[in-house]
Amino acid sequence: MIWQFIDNAVDRLSPTNLSRIYHLTPPWLMGRIRLSRFQTTVRWAAEHSPFYKEAFAARGIDAAAIKCPTDLKDFFTTPDDIIADPEKFLCKAPAIVFESSGTSGRNKKIFYDNAELEQMGQIMAAGTMLMGAGLEDRVANAFDFSMWIPGMLTHYALMAGGQFCMAFGKVDPIEVYRRLETYRFNVVMGEPTWLIRLTEIAERQGSFPLKLLLGGAEEMPPNAIPWMRDVWQGASVRMCYGSVELGSALGYQPCDQIDGYHIDDTDFLPELLDPDADGFGELAYTTLRRRVMPLIRYRSRDVTRLIDTPCPCGIPGMRMDRLRGRRDELIVASGGNLYPLMFESIFKAIPSLTGDWQIIFRLEGIREVLEMNVETTRTDIETLEQEIHRCCNALYPDLMKNLALGIFQMRLVVHAPGTIRTGRKIKRMLDLRYTKPVSPLLADASHQSPAEVEHVV
Repeated sequence: MIWQFIDNAVDRLSPTNLSRIYHLTPPWLMGRIRLSRFQTTVRWAAEHSPFYKEAFAARGIDAAAIKCPTDLKDFFTTPDDIIADPEKFLCKAPAIVFESSGTSGRNKKIFYDNAELEQMGQIMAAGTMLMGAGLEDRVANAFDFSMWIPGMLTHYALMAGGQFCMAFGKVDPIEVYRRLETYRFNVVMGEPTWLIRLTEIAERQGSFPLKLLLGGAEEMPPNAIPWMRDVWQGASVRMCYGSVELGSALGYQPCDQIDGYHIDDTDFLPELLDPDADGFGELAYTTLRRRVMPLIRYRSRDVTRLIDTPCPCGIPGMRMDRLRGRRDELIVASGGNLYPLMFESIFKAIPSLTGDWQIIFRLEGIREVLEMNVETTRTDIETLEQEIHRCCNALYPDLMKNLALGIFQMRLVVHAPGTIRTGRKIKRMLDLRYTKPVSPLLADASHQSPAEVEHVV
């Protein structure tokens, strides 16, 4: 079949040639490749995965008859499906597993084999080249290498791309700063909050002319970009959109249109569910070349908008807008995935607190602030802070590691009992970083809590 022949030919391309192909391939050809890969993925999953076998049989779905996503009607996969039994998704033996936090606090487990890691490295290398990382560049990779995927994936990309690099992991930014001049690094990769911390160090102690700052895993505060560019003497600031479930990145920023992303729509088939009047809805996608744990019409919970109009830069293909938030309670902030159960566990361990609390995420300038609003009659606030810190360290050391690195600032706001809850329910977590709504807690409780005490950690 011609499309299988094209697939095999593409698989043999170098990252450099892959990035060139992305520039040159017309949308109609991308569309044909995408649908061919979708049909192959559905049939493979139906034959080899217990989860898809059972789900398709229950709905009367004939995988051989499926031509496009809408043929599957109301069938989708969800984070809860993965959490419930991830190994039922497996179509063949895996070689490695990564984890990603779910909104309930139960981690999602995503499996790959060695061939897929190498393939995703090729894809990611092509994406970083589109964003400006060339063969001659020297790269400091400060993405996290623990149980999450970004550090290892970007390392595979750097190996595939052939750039000189150092695999720092998510260390204290000062350690990378001290080595920039020694190794002549001109590209730095890391989470946006980490890159902001590195830039603050350079602003104080002296900067070097970098070519590219490449971020992912979180949103970048828009007003941070021109400041970072100035501090690093003209460096480009680019973002990619990825996750453990995606494997490689779905979205890249290869041009100066940084309000959204160019989509890798030959390795993923994106869909938008229940769009509103402005076109924003939940992003779902199908992985098109994964064979260990393929995800079919996977509901990401991320809210965005798909853009069909051509980009001014001239690169063809589909684009997506910046994320507007999520349709669940998980918030990506402070260098990690945070969810209500985390803070419930922390505050339950301190008997002097009431059961009413709220977490608010803010931006003050470019610095992210995690604000803990709690109720208590205690007046020994410094001791209370220490108790909260001890609980955080014991239960969620990664969060406190990010605090120690200066990734974000933690603030404790103490309210009188009975003043946080203004209605029947409390919205436990509010993300005010990229919008300007009035906080119900602060609007309603400020006049009720004359003894409110604020402490910055």
